[in-house]
Amino acid sequence: MDASSCASDAANLAGRVLGALRGSGGAGLADFLDSCADPTAGLGAVRLVGADVFLPHVVLNHPLPPQDAEVVAASFEVFPPVTEPVAPEQWVMAWHDWSTVSVLARLTGDVPVTSPADPDAVLGPAHDWVRWAGAVAQLSALAQPGATGPVVDAVVAQPLALCRGAVRTVLRRDFGTASRMARWVALAHARGARPPVDPVLLVEHVEPRVGAEPRRLLDLAVARHLVEAA
Repeated sequence: MDASSCASDAANLAGRVLGALRGSGGAGLADFLDSCADPTAGLGAVRLVGADVFLPHVVLNHPLPPQDAEVVAASFEVFPPVTEPVAPEQWVMAWHDWSTVSVLARLTGDVPVTSPADPDAVLGPAHDWVRWAGAVAQLSALAQPGATGPVVDAVVAQPLALCRGAVRTVLRRDFGTASRMARWVALAHARGARPPVDPVLLVEHVEPRVGAEPRRLLDLAVARHLVEAA
């Protein structure tokens, strides 16, 4: 599988999800996969985008077609999940995969899946907020409307570390990461944590600077929805 093809397909898929949130139809995972020149790369893209493929169903209450659920299941068959994470990047992927399977179970009515172990294994201590925020940014797909789970609870419980991380990304002009952090700041706001950074102002500052990368624009669209729904 060509990694560049997978990344390109992931951007395409994120663009479809973003379009669906903006009212231009559904993400259509089965249609997306049919459009991919390399189906394996397309399934890799589904894994990369993760739980965000379900945003039109979570945000807009669109029903999940069975064939789309089958595409997600196929992506895990071709790219098996990490079952015994050890390295930090493996823990990130384990939680990323858990969020995908968890939302899929919620939408299909299946039995909820067991989450990985203690979130400290992936986040680390909040007093080491630079590293902590870096892990939080990598797990931005967990910051969805109605999100629950140990990582979500752990992040929302640390609004100061979260906002320090968000402000640091803005000061470093790392607006791609800032868009991911904006989701978490917005979720903390929606959960009543009232972080010291205004999520609306954060999104408005980052949006014109983030470029045209669909995955980052999707992050900001989710942040806006979380604020508006709070």
